[in-house]
Amino acid sequence: MGGIISLVKWVLIIIGAIATYFMVSLQIQYGVTSKVINEMVSPKLHPEAMAKVYMPMTNTLLDTSDITMASIVRVKVADDVSNEDVEEAMESIATAEGIRSVGMLPLSEMVELQTGEKQRFLKIYQYCSPRTAMTMVDHSDAFSAYLPCRLALIEDKDGQRWLYTLDMNAMIYGGAPLPDYLLEKALEVKRVITAIQDGGAEGDF
Repeated sequence: MGGIISLVKWVLIIIGAIATYFMVSLQIQYGVTSKVINEMVSPKLHPEAMAKVYMPMTNTLLDTSDITMASIVRVKVADDVSNEDVEEAMESIATAEGIRSVGMLPLSEMVELQTGEKQRFLKIYQYCSPRTAMTMVDHSDAFSAYLPCRLALIEDKDGQRWLYTLDMNAMIYGGAPLPDYLLEKALEVKRVITAIQDGGAEGDF
């Protein structure tokens, strides 16, 4: 028993030493350690920032080594739903929810025309609520980078189709708490985009 306790103690010491090494390295290279400590002592972020944004992103990043996968939400398209069904369902839901379709970009079709070679399906659909968009930009110009809301219908390399969109939790919960009026609008946009994504994946409208 004494040997096991001693082994555990040394393992913990080694883990602590490794963690200290990386924290010191980060501080020297990027000055991030003091920032992390300051945020822990005097939090400015949304109370749910870690649970809803940064821990899920970190877990996905560690699992996939792909930062883009850590920042999106994807839904599998049902096998019995055609691309035309997906598109029709999304347009119908958007109209019912009062959000405008502001453009489509048939990327795979464009590349096929340019190269004469068959491409796996990729089409981008864009939606926007102009008044909500301006309200968000009035709060922060950086919100303009999220506009318009986009969904991508893509066939992966195995032939499975997916609907991708940005994870809006980063915008809603990732920084300081949004003002109540803006939080309400942001949550509503998220609800609508989620409805369009889920309905499109099932061909359900």
